[in-house]
Amino acid sequence: MAEVLALRYWPPELGHLARADYLRAFLDTLQMSFAATVLGLCAAAPLAWLAAFNVSPARHLGHPLARLAIAAARSVHEMVWTILLVAIVGFGMLAGTLALTIFCIGFAGKLLAEAVEAVEPGPVEALRATGAGPFQVLFFAVLPQVRVAWAGIAIYTWDVVFRAATVIGFFGAGGMGTFLRESVQRVEHAQVAAIMLSIVAVVLLAELLSGWARSAIARAAG
Repeated sequence: MAEVLALRYWPPELGHLARADYLRAFLDTLQMSFAATVLGLCAAAPLAWLAAFNVSPARHLGHPLARLAIAAARSVHEMVWTILLVAIVGFGMLAGTLALTIFCIGFAGKLLAEAVEAVEPGPVEALRATGAGPFQVLFFAVLPQVRVAWAGIAIYTWDVVFRAATVIGFFGAGGMGTFLRESVQRVEHAQVAAIMLSIVAVVLLAELLSGWARSAIARAAG
């Protein structure tokens, strides 16, 4: 295995990464991950509110339906979503963004709902005792307790979505993965090695940035 890697994939063709179209593919990956995270969080937040049994305004219908929606989004891998959506809407960033959005809804929805279910019940019960409605309970008793946790979850979600965005292009969704697929199909081993190294480097950088952002939020809240 080591001999095959040394003979075929070393040295990596790093000059391939300096091409203008590859740099555009990196920006496409960044845009896909950002758009999918924003759209996914916008959909996941209300679903998490409905899915959290302790504050759900519709425990008999909304709660199970929200849980079902989150579970359905999580049950299918983002690569499978990508393949399905590419077949429906065609190749390109739209399919990738939609697949990542669905993945984000399932991933973030579960974490956001668990954060809501872990809130202290005292403020919630106090507001309900005064006759406050579901939205008043949400804004004045729940959100003040979960805002820091939700901010950290949002950043972590982008981190995970960005990692997924770097490779879904292999299945026709655009971005950096498209170059990886083309190089694999052309049996350009040196280019494959360079692209893999760039993906690892970008993912590590995203991990460092998201970790720093979560630490900054935790320090600000403390």
